[in-house]
Amino acid sequence: MLLSDIDVKKELVDGENIMIYPLDITKIKGSSINLTASKYAWRVSDKKSAVEGDKIVVPPQDTVCVYTEESIWVSRRIGGTYHSKVSLVTKGLGHISTTLDPQWFGMSLIAINNPTCKPVEIYIGHTFVTVMLYYLKTDSTKGLNENAGSRQDLANNFNISPKVQEELRKESNRSFEGLRQAMLNSQSYKDFIEDYTKEEKETIRQKKEFKQTFWFPLIVAILGAIIGGVISGLIVWQITKDVEEPSKNKKTAVEIHEERDEHPLL
Repeated sequence: MLLSDIDVKKELVDGENIMIYPLDITKIKGSSINLTASKYAWRVSDKKSAVEGDKIVVPPQDTVCVYTEESIWVSRRIGGTYHSKVSLVTKGLGHISTTLDPQWFGMSLIAINNPTCKPVEIYIGHTFVTVMLYYLKTDSTKGLNENAGSRQDLANNFNISPKVQEELRKESNRSFEGLRQAMLNSQSYKDFIEDYTKEEKETIRQKKEFKQTFWFPLIVAILGAIIGGVISGLIVWQITKDVEEPSKNKKTAVEIHEERDEHPLL
């Protein structure tokens, strides 16, 4: 089952199936999460950095591997798929199609191909790929994920500077507990929890108000109708009784004639 924005937010509050760091709630869409291009990107052709200033340049007829800024962890109950953003595909970049396996943690390394004859630019700090998450029918096998956190095994094929290696070795990028602590201690997550709590309280207040403004008048109306029906029934019953009693006491002409025969003096 595909997760909606409401599902993702609930899971982030629970912290049992999904974690994201750094967390930007505005990037959680109706049924997907947009991920941001980091400053770590390399060309496949020469293994060198594809970063130029505040941009990542994907040369023509080449592929660039880009790390997302966000680190993600999902439990054995969650899987996902990565998809291209239309805004980049319309510039000529190829489609992104890869998976997010259960129990994954770390940054995502996304390969972007440019089959055109012109370079295409991706701005650092802008969203460039989207991930859709799904609930699995049954939990995956524990410990089945065979990929290294943040795919450092693949990143090592590029010309990585010591600074980047240090970044990749951060606990938030290579361990469950490191990512968990980074998310829980971040101000963006604390703000999210505060706002989420306010929304929950407001939802509860609105439900309570709805009950008061809808159910109470409805119940009063139903009780009024029932009481009115009972009163009307009693009135009809009384009228019918009053009409029937004189009829019972009134003697017919035959009865009067018979009484006179029995009592000639009458």
